[in-house]
Amino acid sequence: MLVLILSTLRKIVVRGRCGELFTYIVSGLTTFFIVYLLMPVADWLAWKTKLLDMPKGRKGHSRPMPLSGGLAMFVGLLIVTTFFAGAQKTVAVLAVGGAMLVAIGWVDDTYKSRQKDFPALPKLLVQLLVAVFAFVLDIRFRGISLSWIGEDGTYISFPLLVSLLATVLWIVGLINMVNFLDGVDGLAAGATVFSAVTLFFLSMVREQDLTALLAVALAGAALAFLRFNFHPAKIFMGDAGSMFLGFSLGVISLEGTMKGATLISLVVTVLALGLPVIDTIQVMVSRLLAGSPMHQADRRHVHHRLMSRGLSAKQTVVVLYFVSFLLSALSVFLFLL
Repeated sequence: MLVLILSTLRKIVVRGRCGELFTYIVSGLTTFFIVYLLMPVADWLAWKTKLLDMPKGRKGHSRPMPLSGGLAMFVGLLIVTTFFAGAQKTVAVLAVGGAMLVAIGWVDDTYKSRQKDFPALPKLLVQLLVAVFAFVLDIRFRGISLSWIGEDGTYISFPLLVSLLATVLWIVGLINMVNFLDGVDGLAAGATVFSAVTLFFLSMVREQDLTALLAVALAGAALAFLRFNFHPAKIFMGDAGSMFLGFSLGVISLEGTMKGATLISLVVTVLALGLPVIDTIQVMVSRLLAGSPMHQADRRHVHHRLMSRGLSAKQTVVVLYFVSFLLSALSVFLFLL
């Protein structure tokens, strides 16, 4: 992986983009420190509003846990991206769509803290709405080249309806994938860091400046939260945070690597997003083979499987970090071939 990173940096230097690289580093670090400073505020707000995940049933924590970490990540990312990128459409989509998801997620987390179940339909409707909003602002699937690298290949342009369906499935899918992955301290945030850093390097090589900035800022936000969420966690991101992270990855990947519209761009992006995608696929296949309803919660996720084999929560997360690292390395390797 180090060789791949150095190769990427060499390409950046050769193209005379060191100044931009410095800007990205500053934006990532700025997001990290802003979110880091906002975490105690989010913690205070959760206790003030009693937005707490209570230690009951099969839950692994032994004390009430604040569910407000997602709000800190959203606010920090919004501040930095607006400052560095201005009022561009992708920033607007992340701001408006992110605010809607954080709001409905906050409501869901409030129900959870009251030991009540929030109906799934309102959340799904908001997820669909933000995906359609991204599509309307031209963040979408447009088509695909049937060649591997896009040279002299047949290009298939998607009809508007197909483009809409593909875009909605991609964004809503990632929102829920990250949400499903948020079952062990530090797992969803750590996986997001690996995915965001990978998308950053790929965007830098392709000279996609805005998505590179957004990706590195997202990595900074998730890494700052991880400082408080790694086992034993002091704060949770809640559904508000996990849905926002998934939405951000979906939008950034559509505007970044997925814009290549080649088979390699699809493969590279799926590998970059790695763990959430693979975990969801294996859960769906497992439920299908078992004849279980797709929407029914169970313990088929990869982190549940590892822990059922005797691994501790921390060991499980470290193993899955390594898997994320390998998938990211493979993504960069294929991209640089």
